Formats: sequence, C-alpha cells, structure tokens
Amino acid sequence: MLKRVAVNSIDEEARFRLKHRSLLQEFLELQKEFVSKKKKLQITKQKRDILSAEVEFLRHRCEYLMDIQSHLQPEQDLVAPQNSFMQNEKAGKLVRAEKTKNPKNGVVNGKKVKKKISWQDQSTVMRD
Repeated sequence: MLKRVAVNSIDEEARFRLKHRSLLQEFLELQKEFVSKKKKLQITKQKRDILSAEVEFLRHRCEYLMDIQSHLQPEQDLVAPQNSFMQNEKAGKLVRAEKTKNPKNGVVNGKKVKKKISWQDQSTVMRD
C-alpha cells in the first residue's frame, strides 16, 4: 500500500509539474501578445494624436487664409480675375504653339544645319 501511495504522489507531482509548465508557457505567450498589442495601441494613439494636431493646424490655417482673402477682396478690382483668365489662355496658346512649331535648327550627319522654312510653316507661325 505504501508503494502505491508513493507512486501516485510521484505521478501527481509529475502531472502538476507538466501542468504548471504548460500554464506558465501559455501565460508567457499571452503576456507577449499583450505587450505587442499594447505597443500597437500606443502607436495607433500617437498617429491619431498627430493627425488630430494636423487637422487642427489646417483648420486654423484655413480660417486665417479665408480672413486674409476677405480683407483683400474689397481692395481688388473685379476686372482683374477676368484679365488673369485671358492671360492664362494666351499663355496656354503660346505653349501649344511652341510644342507644335518645327525646330529651325537640325542635325544632319553630326553637323548643325538650319532648316528651311516653307511658306506654310511661316503662315502657321504668324497665325499663332
């Protein structure tokens, strides 16, 4: 009977050690998971705070620019925006004309030569 009690106690002790080891391992895994999630949460909170600060800055900047614009508008003439539109349109035409215009200089056999301009080329240049 004493042998049975001793064997049972050794078996129980081994089971307790095994259970303790598995519970300890599970606890350590959960602790690692907790720490990683906590760091991730801190990073997310930091990003949120940065974005909130940027939004706040941009709101104040927008208000400031709107105030400046409202103060400057009465001083400006209403004709000025129309002129700027016309100037932008003319500039766009000039850029398009430069892109479509054939170059006057060219390279033939490694030598620079002037290209002859025909009457058609001159008339298109004159129109633009």
